[in-house]
Amino acid sequence: MYLLRRFKFYTLIRKYAYRLLKMFDKKLWPTIIYTVILFGLCVTVWQLRTDSDHVTEYSAIQYNVYTTNTTGYSYPLQTLPHDDYHRLINLKNFTFTIFNNPCNESNPTLLILVHSNPKNFEKRKIVRETWGKNTPQVKVLFIIGLVKIRRLKMQLQKENEEFGDLIQGSFYDAYRNMTYKHVMVLKYAIYHCPQAKYILKTDDDVFVNMPLMLNFLNLDLSPFGGSRMIFCTLRKNSPAMRSWRSKWRVSFKEYPDKVYPPYCPGWAIIYSPDVVFELYREAQKTDYFWIDDVHITGTLVAKIHLSHVNIDSLVLDRKEQTDALHQPSRCNRTFLYGAPNMNNREIKALWECVKTREVHVSLLKYIT
Repeated sequence: MYLLRRFKFYTLIRKYAYRLLKMFDKKLWPTIIYTVILFGLCVTVWQLRTDSDHVTEYSAIQYNVYTTNTTGYSYPLQTLPHDDYHRLINLKNFTFTIFNNPCNESNPTLLILVHSNPKNFEKRKIVRETWGKNTPQVKVLFIIGLVKIRRLKMQLQKENEEFGDLIQGSFYDAYRNMTYKHVMVLKYAIYHCPQAKYILKTDDDVFVNMPLMLNFLNLDLSPFGGSRMIFCTLRKNSPAMRSWRSKWRVSFKEYPDKVYPPYCPGWAIIYSPDVVFELYREAQKTDYFWIDDVHITGTLVAKIHLSHVNIDSLVLDRKEQTDALHQPSRCNRTFLYGAPNMNNREIKALWECVKTREVHVSLLKYIT
């Protein structure tokens, strides 16, 4: 029965095909041939255009920090758990024990959140007096944890009353709590400064070439913000330290792999807001690992399938920094950051060196 139905179907098809062919005059065949050729050419052009679009799209993925922005980006807080604000990774009942909100009713280009040891009063003072001034475009806050010494608590309260730029979380400021501190940076940006177009996480012994930084963000990138962006001094193939003599020692239970994923040393990282949110969301549901650089900018960055942009070439090395400090005429070297772990004198001197320099220069050619 099945074979009979198939035979009747094919017979019907041949019948109508023969009638259709008889309808065409022989003179029409050249027209048909030309039409087929034209159709083939159109398909080829369309395919080439599609392939070109794929190449362009791939290039945009590789270099989208230069070509895209998140104008009007808003953090999708509704996708977070209802108790998210009062939770920090595995800490319940989290709160900001010292809080300031300079972003209120403003639209800063850059939010800078500076990791600081609570005892580093002088370092914070130097940052405020040099590159870290609060302006309409730039909001600077210092991130600290709880302290046990009563005298130090009183000093911090007094400092905050005077400057209004401390953010303290409800965990103790300790070496193994640095991941809490870093995730608190992301939490603060999301909940309390969503207007910021870029977020810089840095340390209190770092020098930021602020005039050139603003030029870079507003002109090289976009005054409206970037997307899928993380700029840092990238580190690759770093081994997990197992020696008991190393302060960076991790056990196999803490981290079983031999080598860390590519990651950013935490002293200077620029994030776009969407990346801040994606990393924060992952951190909130991922097991705690105390080396924040590796955990957040390595493991979690890999989870969200993001590529780092390496800016090593925009950091002064020690020799260049020494030359610039002793010979101001050599301060023309294009850079975003001084060498890591600077002392107060070096930060002050480098600020004097750069604050009046020409900043209208593109940095894109320096980025790898």
